[in-house]
Amino acid sequence: MICLGEVLDQAIYRERIAIIEDKQEIMRTFGLEKEDWLQLWNIDNRILTLCYHSLDPAFDRFIVVYDYSYFCEDPEMKEAIIWHEIGHAEFPVTEGNIDLYSEKKCDELAFHKGYKAGLEAFLNLTYKMAETLNNQLLINMTDERLKALRLLMS
Repeated sequence: MICLGEVLDQAIYRERIAIIEDKQEIMRTFGLEKEDWLQLWNIDNRILTLCYHSLDPAFDRFIVVYDYSYFCEDPEMKEAIIWHEIGHAEFPVTEGNIDLYSEKKCDELAFHKGYKAGLEAFLNLTYKMAETLNNQLLINMTDERLKALRLLMS
């Protein structure tokens, strides 16, 4: 079931963006067959987000989250994720592909918007998930993103 979580302030985000909750889309896109897998692999579902261009004329884009209320629990991380996803308008990564350059550029946008603590928390959760899944590619990518963040912070 798809639920509208929030419509973001166009004056702040410069686009008409809505956040929607769609557990099935998140599960499908991230290759999760059962909801129990999130708990089994200790995956924090806030990091499982997507951004789509909208076909609805009322919106430019949709940010899709797994659990909207949980996504909102940490406002700093929420904003870091939103700005990261907004960055994908300029630095897109198509489904099923990997682009470290684009991910780092989107991280930079979140950093420069002032959400470095939220971005760091997000990347730490991503790293933890990568280790739990024993996904060496995701571990390496996240490690590179964390190194880039530390360089920005210095």
